Amino acid sequence: MLFSGACEQQIKAELRGLSLLIDIVNQSPNWGIENHSERPFLVSRDGAPGISVDIFESMKARILGGDPHLKISMAMKEVCVLIKESDVLTPSTDSMISLVLLGNMDWPLSHTPTTLKKKSIAQKELPREFIADDIYYNQTDHEAIEASQHEYAAGRHMNAISLIGAMARRWYVCRDWPFEVIRPLIAEVLADYDPSHVRQYIENPECLDDDLFIQL
Repeated sequence: MLFSGACEQQIKAELRGLSLLIDIVNQSPNWGIENHSERPFLVSRDGAPGISVDIFESMKARILGGDPHLKISMAMKEVCVLIKESDVLTPSTDSMISLVLLGNMDWPLSHTPTTLKKKSIAQKELPREFIADDIYYNQTDHEAIEASQHEYAAGRHMNAISLIGAMARRWYVCRDWPFEVIRPLIAEVLADYDPSHVRQYIENPECLDDDLFIQL
């Protein structure tokens, strides 16, 4: 992986950090690296709300633009985690490692960034028996949610929600996720949708099984 315009020293530092990141993630039940698409994502596997980091985009932004922030999303929404200005001089993979270690400590409230507090609170509420080591969003999920958001913005509300219902059914059938995992994840995705639209869809779903996953 090469970034045009980057200095060799920066790239070497990022790659050293990436190697350490992979080692730490491989030993953690709370994290994984989803590499089924063109770009790898660092993903949390400790239940909702899910956190994902676009590894290459974070590295590219740090090397070429001096951006100290990670390209990070929580519940499929981009979030900004405040970082010290001095972090612009360190590899982005150092920031990713810090995030992983925070997750390995079950997101202690006193150390978790404000924009990720929801994750810390959720960890204290989600029954541990429903936390599986393969709960993460893949590229197909990212695309489905983006398509749903596009449909919703265009005013096609029912079609937008039906795409989320289809994703939930896919999780249940193909990935064997239980209702207790799927429902809060779906609730996250639909959090910005008007509840009246969600209620309207539940009353007349495209698939009758959708009301098992989509609830108010």
